[in-house]
Amino acid sequence: MTDTSASSRARGFVFRALSAFVMVCAILFQFTRDAAAQAWPAKPVRVIVPFAAGGSVDVTARRVADYLSRKFGQQFYVETIVGASGATGARAVAKADPDGYTLLYGTTSVFAINPAVNPNVGYDPVRNFVPVARTFDSAMMLVTHPSVPVKNVAELIAWGKANPGKLNFGSAGIGTPMHVTGEMFKFMTGVQMTHVPYTGGSQSIADIMGGHIQVLFENPLQLVPLARGGGLNMMAVTGETRNEQAPEVPTLKETGLDIVVTLIFGFAAPAGTPQPIVTTLNSAINEALRDPELLKSVASFGAEAKPGSPEDFGKFIVDELRRWSEVAKAAKIRVE
Repeated sequence: MTDTSASSRARGFVFRALSAFVMVCAILFQFTRDAAAQAWPAKPVRVIVPFAAGGSVDVTARRVADYLSRKFGQQFYVETIVGASGATGARAVAKADPDGYTLLYGTTSVFAINPAVNPNVGYDPVRNFVPVARTFDSAMMLVTHPSVPVKNVAELIAWGKANPGKLNFGSAGIGTPMHVTGEMFKFMTGVQMTHVPYTGGSQSIADIMGGHIQVLFENPLQLVPLARGGGLNMMAVTGETRNEQAPEVPTLKETGLDIVVTLIFGFAAPAGTPQPIVTTLNSAINEALRDPELLKSVASFGAEAKPGSPEDFGKFIVDELRRWSEVAKAAKIRVE
């Protein structure tokens, strides 16, 4: 009986000692994380852009990164990791250490469309990332080739319904914002258009100029000069407001269609990144978005600053993911 009691007391002592050790380790780990967060950034910060260099995503990321470098006295350097409509770069960030030294500068494609159309995309935009800050929005423009005898969206819908099978719409690739916006337009209007995917926006623009496709949703920055030269007809823009480059062109909502599509840009970090770092970054990015010189440098891309809290950005991502999942299901869009 005595041996049994001694053995029980020994086991109890070991259990209490282990519990105390685990608790001390947890406290030390949290203390170390808090100290690291307060000292952040103590070294250069990598900003992964999952799209090719030179485009609007890359350029706006570099402008904000330059501002952050000056503010914090540490380099925020942009690294492009391209592939799979942004999914390759997003996966790299999802697997990175959540220490505030690897950030993702993503878009609507990364945060909403890719996961909506590809069940094997390799990351979850809600579980694998913590939203940091939304930066810019940019709308698209709907244009037609002059061979289509229409002057506005209402005439385009009527002509498309009267001539089934005669409209082809192009995009920068399957699952891109241009593609899913075209599918949404088809779904909302009942117009049957055949999707023609390309490997980039420049190819689709070249083909609509050549009359090989008749309809296109793309960046107004590239389309407006071509339309001014008579090569394209501007039908509408997809944003909440009209585009400054072509103020005479209505929004899709003004034409009677309940369609608003904006391409969002924003920063996210790997899930588990300490909240103090997220808060500090959000404040600095919002400050950058009020800088006149920075805004002037990105104005040519049609980028509209959208400062806000991490919570605002997170809610927007959830809403966009739900929205595009519904579009993908209705239009049977699936990318493997």
